[in-house]
Amino acid sequence: MMMRNIFQTILFVLITGVVYSQDLTIHGKVIDAKSNDLLEGAVIRTTSGRGVAANSNGEFTLKYRAPQDTLIVSMLGYKDETRVLTSAHHESTLSIRLTAIENELKVVVISAGKFEQDISEVTVSMEVIPENLVTDKNTVTVDEILQQTPGVSIVNKEPQIRSGSGFSFGAGSRVQILVDDIPVLSGDAGRPTWGFLPVENLSQIEVIKGASSVLYGSAALSGVINLRTAYPTDTSKTVLTLYHGFYSAPQSDSAKYWNSTAMRSGLNFLHSEKFGQLDFVFGASYLGDDGHLGPIKDSTGGFEDKYNPFTADRYNATHRMRMNTNLRYRSKKVVGLSYGLNTNWMLSNSLATLLWENSGTGLYSAYNGSATRTKQTLGTIDPFLVYHSPKGHKHSLRTRWQTLDNDNDNNQGNFSDVYYGEYQYQQNWDSLGIKNFTTTLGVVAIHTDATGELYTGGNPDGNNTANNYATYLQLDRKFFDKLNISAGVRYEYFEINKTSSSKPVFRAGANYQLHKATYVRASYGQGYRFPSIAEKYIVTGLGAINIFPNPDLVAETSYNAEIGIKQGFKIGNFLGFLDIAAFQQEYENFIEFTFGQWKYVSPITGIDDFGRFARELQESIGFKSVNTGKAKIQGLEVSLMGQGNIGQVTIQTLAGYTYTKPQSTSPDYVYGLPPNGEFSNPRIPATYTYATTSSDPTNNILKYRMQHLVRADVSASWRSWMLGISGRYNSHVQNIDRAFGDLEASPMANFKPGLASWRERNTKGDYVFDARIAYELTPRHRFAIIVNNVLNREYAIRPLAIEEPRITVIQYMLSL
Repeated sequence: MMMRNIFQTILFVLITGVVYSQDLTIHGKVIDAKSNDLLEGAVIRTTSGRGVAANSNGEFTLKYRAPQDTLIVSMLGYKDETRVLTSAHHESTLSIRLTAIENELKVVVISAGKFEQDISEVTVSMEVIPENLVTDKNTVTVDEILQQTPGVSIVNKEPQIRSGSGFSFGAGSRVQILVDDIPVLSGDAGRPTWGFLPVENLSQIEVIKGASSVLYGSAALSGVINLRTAYPTDTSKTVLTLYHGFYSAPQSDSAKYWNSTAMRSGLNFLHSEKFGQLDFVFGASYLGDDGHLGPIKDSTGGFEDKYNPFTADRYNATHRMRMNTNLRYRSKKVVGLSYGLNTNWMLSNSLATLLWENSGTGLYSAYNGSATRTKQTLGTIDPFLVYHSPKGHKHSLRTRWQTLDNDNDNNQGNFSDVYYGEYQYQQNWDSLGIKNFTTTLGVVAIHTDATGELYTGGNPDGNNTANNYATYLQLDRKFFDKLNISAGVRYEYFEINKTSSSKPVFRAGANYQLHKATYVRASYGQGYRFPSIAEKYIVTGLGAINIFPNPDLVAETSYNAEIGIKQGFKIGNFLGFLDIAAFQQEYENFIEFTFGQWKYVSPITGIDDFGRFARELQESIGFKSVNTGKAKIQGLEVSLMGQGNIGQVTIQTLAGYTYTKPQSTSPDYVYGLPPNGEFSNPRIPATYTYATTSSDPTNNILKYRMQHLVRADVSASWRSWMLGISGRYNSHVQNIDRAFGDLEASPMANFKPGLASWRERNTKGDYVFDARIAYELTPRHRFAIIVNNVLNREYAIRPLAIEEPRITVIQYMLSL
C-alpha cells in the first residue's frame, strides 16, 4: 500500500511537471503609462530565452513555460517591467504599462541600423534635431534648420557634411536625404527639393556623419539626413501655424535699387488622428516669399515694386503650395500586419539666380541670363506593407513613384519619373535564445526615366534612363550588455544609358560602454557613388557661364574611418552628452564641378537642332563635372547636446565645433586640356590639374570648403515664456576656381562680377546670430517673434550668391 502511494505521488509530480513545463501562450499589449499611447517596438522576452517585439498596435503573442518563466518587457527610454508567469496566464491578455525614465537623457534613433537604438550606443557619429527646434525657429524649409547642425553646411542648397562636398550646381549629392528611410533626391540630378519635405509633421531629424552606403546606397558617401515623421497617438492633434515676416534693407545702401519692403507669408497645417485601426495624418503648407534679392529689371531698367504672396516676380522669390497624407491600417485579422499609403504633392513657382550682377550696385540683382524661372510639379505616392511576426521577424515592403516636372524658361526644362522598391527582412534573435542580436537583409531596385532640354549630352532627344539594383546585409549584436558590434556589406549595380558599373562596399563599427555614461566607438565604412544623369549629360548655359556634359565620368569611391568618445553628464537636473570625434575620409576618382574653358563634342551627328546647339557650345567657358584624382579629408569635431531643468527654467542646447582639412592628394593629376580654338584665353592654364585651376592651392585645400564651422543653439523655457538664441560661424573659403579671377581680369571679357574685390574685403569668415521669443497665452494659443541674422550681416557662402539679410517673422500657432 505504501509503495503504491509513493508510486502515485511520483507519477503525479512527473505529470504535473510535464504539464507545467509545456509551452503555453500569452497575449499582451504594451502601453505608455502616462500618455496611454501604444508602444511599437517594445521588446518582450522570457527568462527561458524566448522573445518578440510589439507590433504597430503595441500587441504581442509569446510562448512561455510555467511556472519557471518570468516576463520582461523593455524599451528604450522606459523602465523595465517584469511579470511572474503561471499557467493561469495561458491565453490571457496582459496590459503592460511602461513608465518613462525621467532622470536620464534618452535619445532614440533609427537611422544607424534601421531599428531603434539609444544614440549613446550607436557606432557612428549622429546628431538629432528635435521637432520643437524646427517649430520654434519657424523653419520654412529643412535646409534652414540643418545649418544649425554641428558639422553640416548648406552651399547653394546642397548639403555638406564635414567638407565632404563642394559646389556642384545641384547635381550629384554625397549626402542621402530620406523621409522615413525612403530617398527623396531627384532621380535625374540627385538634388534635394527642400520645400517638398514635410516640416509640419516631424518627430525628429537624424543626421549620420560618415559613410553610410551599406544601408543607404550610393548618395550616402558622406552621410545621411533622415526626416522621421510622426503617426497619430491616442489623442487627436490639430495644429495651425500662421506667419508673416519682412526683410530688412541690406547693409549696402548703394545695392538697394528698390523702394518697398520684401516680405514672406505662409501657413502650415497638421491634423493626425486614429479612427479605430486606421491612422490618418493630413498636412498642408503654403508659402509666398519675395526672397531677399531685388525685383526684376526690364530692358529699360524699370521694375514692378510691390508685394504679392501669390506670385514670384522678384529674384529669388518663391510661391509654393504643398499637401500630404499618410494612411496606415493596423489589421485586426492578421496580428502584426499593417499597410498603407503615403502621398505628398507640391506646386511651386520660383525665380532662382546663379550669379549676382556685380559686388557693388548689383549685389542684389542677377547677371544677365543667370536667372531661371521654374514652375515645378513634384509628387510622390508611397504604398507600403509591414508585418511583425510573433517570433520576432519583421518584413517590410516600401515602394514609391516620384514624378518631377521642372518647367523652366531659357530652354532648361526637365522631367523625371523614379520608381523605387525595397524589401527588408529584419530578425530579432531573442526568440531563438540569442539575446541582443539583430540581422537586417534588404533588396533595393530603382528605375529612373529622365528627359529634357538639359540632358541632350547623352541622347539628342534628351531621353535618358538609369537603373540601380542593390542588396545589403547588416548584423548588430550586443555583448555583455556593454559592447555593441555592427557589420554590413552591400553590393551595388548601376546602369545609365547602358553604361554600367558595380561594386561591393563594407562597413564595421564598435561601441563600448567604458563606464556608466562613457561610450567609446570606432567605425570604418566604404562608399561608392555613381554619377547622376545630370553630371554626365547636362548641356546648358546661364548668361556668360555654360555647363558642359561629361559622358566619360566614372564612379567615385571612398572610405571613412572614425574614432570617438561620448560622455554623458548631469548637472543638477540638466542632462547631456559631450561627444569628441576624429575622422578621415579618402576618395578615388574624386568628382568635382570644375570651372574652365572646355570643348563640347557631340557624340551623335546629323541632327540639325542638336548640331546647332552643340556648335554654339563647342568652345567656351563654364563648369564641368570631372574625375580629379584623389582627395583626403581629416578633421576633429566636438559637439554637445543636452536638456533639463535649472531651477524652474527648462534648458535645451545643441552645439558643436568642426575642423576639417580637405586636401587634394593628387594635385598634379591632369584631368583636362583646354581647347585651342577661337575662344582660347591665354590666361587659361595649359593643363587642368587641381594646382593649375585653384585660386589658392596653399596646402592643397579643396575648393569651396569651409575648414572651421561653429554651431550653437540654446533655448530656455519658463512658465509660458520661451527664449532662444542661435549662432553660426563659417570660416573663409580659401580656395575657389582660378578661372573666375582670370576671366574677370581679362580685358576681352564682359563678365565683371567683382568677385576678386569681394573676396579681398571678406577674409575673416562669417558669423550669423538668430533670436526668438515666444509666449503661450493659453495651451492652445502661442505667439512668437523670430529674428534671423539679427546683426543684418552681408555675407556669401557660395561665390557670386549673397545670403539673406535680417528677416523678422511674427508667428501664431493654434493647437487643438
